[in-house]
Amino acid sequence: MLYRPLATHQLLQNGNIRDTIHVGNELFWQNRCESGDPGGLIDAQFNGINLGTMSIVYLTFGADVSIEPVCNDQHFLIQTTLIGQSSTLNGQRLITTVPNDIAIIDPSLPTKINFKQGCAHLALKMDRSTITLKLADLLQQDINEPVVFDLFSEQAEANKRAWLETMHFLCAFYDKPDQQILHNKHLLQSHIDMATCALISSQQHNYSAQLNNDRHTATPRHVRRACEFIDSRIQETITMSDLCRISNVTERTLQNGFKKHLGQTPSEFIQSRRLHHLHQALQNAAGQTNVSRIMWEHGINNPGRWAQLYFKRYGCYPSETLSTRHK
Repeated sequence: MLYRPLATHQLLQNGNIRDTIHVGNELFWQNRCESGDPGGLIDAQFNGINLGTMSIVYLTFGADVSIEPVCNDQHFLIQTTLIGQSSTLNGQRLITTVPNDIAIIDPSLPTKINFKQGCAHLALKMDRSTITLKLADLLQQDINEPVVFDLFSEQAEANKRAWLETMHFLCAFYDKPDQQILHNKHLLQSHIDMATCALISSQQHNYSAQLNNDRHTATPRHVRRACEFIDSRIQETITMSDLCRISNVTERTLQNGFKKHLGQTPSEFIQSRRLHHLHQALQNAAGQTNVSRIMWEHGINNPGRWAQLYFKRYGCYPSETLSTRHK
């Protein structure tokens, strides 16, 4: 990892307590900050960049500093220790981190971070909604329970490296002097997707077991055949009779297989896949089309109901996805 990442995005140098509070409010959200010497210099340095639903910040202090962010249920804060040591109280749990340790802070809980003199950290703020939507897409199902990450866990070296290398890449990329790339929304979205996938895949949370279950190899042949048939005929009306015929099993066997191996009924799986294909079509739509036509092309004849299902899954309406794509 670079010693001072994001040097081309310097926001504060040789800052004091007041400066730290101001920059912290701008980059993260409202916070309280104090040091052992309230009137003294703390030599705060912040380098950072706001990428919309995600911000990346390098911060270091020349004195012991404590920061208490105001409770916030809209984001997660992923903090990687680069140099030195810090301690974090998040809810009822207190941890101490050293270089290459990764802490995932839930700011909806009371939080206090104590930075030791000379320490340096890389922090990534990410919208909860971004994480939830990506997880729903990866699992192909609605996320009904909030995502809860472990604050700190002993990780396999490969998992830790996956996150550290992702952060290294993003910092190196956005440290380039040519900042025209910041206006490339497709490239930006790919980086947000990459960071979100790396976070979800490498760090422990309450959906990890489900996400890591290799369903494709564990799923019996009749369920796989039904899934393949659904994806190939997603624009048509698909009945249980169709699925039983193509998989050559009874309806009860198929229902039980879907519930056991996919956690969904066949009808729920069809709905989930249809939403996925609709979302992909809206994102890649050509210029003169409209939502009604795209829905019709995907076998949807009740646009009002499906617009609500789409909103529940993706956090916006189909028309918003289409209009954003055309900008």
